[in-house]
Amino acid sequence: MPMVDKTAVTIIVLAAIIFNSSAAEHEKDARHPKEHHSEALTEWRSYKYGMFIHFGMATFTGRANENDPRNAAEPSTLYAPTNLDVDQWIRVARDAGMKYAVLTAKHTAGHCLWDSKVQFRGREFDYDIATSGNKTDVIAEFVKACRKYGVAPGLYWCLLDFRNNSIPPRPQWKAGNLPDDFYQFTQDQLTELITRYPEVSYYWLDIPRAASTEQRSKIYDMIKRLRPSTIVLFNHGTAPPKGPLTVEKCQVAWPTDVLNTERHPCKPGQFTAEQTWQGKMYQMGYEHCDCLAKHWFWCASDNPRPIRELYRVYRDVTAADGNLLLDVAPDKTGRLSDSSVEALLELKKAIDGRCVTGVRTSVRP
Repeated sequence: MPMVDKTAVTIIVLAAIIFNSSAAEHEKDARHPKEHHSEALTEWRSYKYGMFIHFGMATFTGRANENDPRNAAEPSTLYAPTNLDVDQWIRVARDAGMKYAVLTAKHTAGHCLWDSKVQFRGREFDYDIATSGNKTDVIAEFVKACRKYGVAPGLYWCLLDFRNNSIPPRPQWKAGNLPDDFYQFTQDQLTELITRYPEVSYYWLDIPRAASTEQRSKIYDMIKRLRPSTIVLFNHGTAPPKGPLTVEKCQVAWPTDVLNTERHPCKPGQFTAEQTWQGKMYQMGYEHCDCLAKHWFWCASDNPRPIRELYRVYRDVTAADGNLLLDVAPDKTGRLSDSSVEALLELKKAIDGRCVTGVRTSVRP
C-alpha cells in the first residue's frame, strides 16, 4: 500500500477550506440588493440610540448659527483643535449606551474632516484638514474608535454648501437642482468616502431638497451600488409631523431608507415600518435627531438640557419604534466637555430605569 504524503493531504484540505469559504463569500455577495437592505435595516433599527457629532468649521467661528454663510468664507487654518480626542467621543458614546454614531464629514461651510483627493473645478479639492490647523484625519480616527468600542459608524454629508456651491444658482433651501459641477463633486466625494472608509454603514445626507428628485435618486443608487448594505437617510427637515409620518409626506427627501424628524419627534402610532408608495411596499426605519444642549455645534454658553427632558425625548422616540440620534458637540479643543459627559451618563441611568433626581422612569417605552 503506497505511503500517504501528509504534506499533500494538508494542502488539499486547506485548499478545500479556502474554496468553500470563498464560495460562501461569493454567494453572500451575490445576494439580491433587497436582502442586503433588509438585514442592514433590521440591524439599524435595533440600535435605538446613537450619538450625533457636530464638529468642524462652525465649532471655531464663534457664530451661534451653524448655517451662517460667513462660516464658509473662513480660512481652512481656523479649524485647529488643540487636544483632539476622537477616541473619547466614542468611548463616551459606548459608556452612555449608544449603539451607533454619526459624524459631520462636511457641513454647510464646506470644510471636510478628511484629506479629499477629488478634483473640483480643475484642481484637487483643498478646503479640508490637509490645509487646516490640525491635519488629523478625523474620519479615519472616528472609524478606528468605532471599531474599538463596538459602535456602528455613520457619516453626515451636506448637499447645501455655501463655499463650494456659491456661484449662481445659489445653494437652495427649497426644492432645487444642483449645478452640474457640484453634482459631480457630490458623487465624487461620496464615492471617495465609501471606498476609503468601507466600515461606514450609514450615510446621513442633509438638505436633500437642494437637489432634484432625479439627482437624489442617482446619488442613492450610486451608494447602494458601491455598498448594498449601506443605510441611506436623506434628512426630511424640522417641521413637526402632522399625523402619520409617511413616504408620501417626505418626497423632498425621497428616496430614503429612513424617515426622520428633527427637534419634534413622532408620537407613538405616527410611524409604521411597512409603507406603500405608488403601488410598492417599502420597509422603512424611523429616526429622530435632537440636541443634548441647545445648539448642534459647540457654543461656549451652551449647557445640557435637564435630564428629565432628554429622557422624555428618548422614551417617546423609542415608543414610536424609532432611534434617537442625540447630538453631542465637541468643543474647540476637540473633546466632549465634562458637563456633556456627566449628562449622558445620568441619562443612561434614567434609560436603564435607575433612580435619577427629577426623572420618573416607571413608565417604560
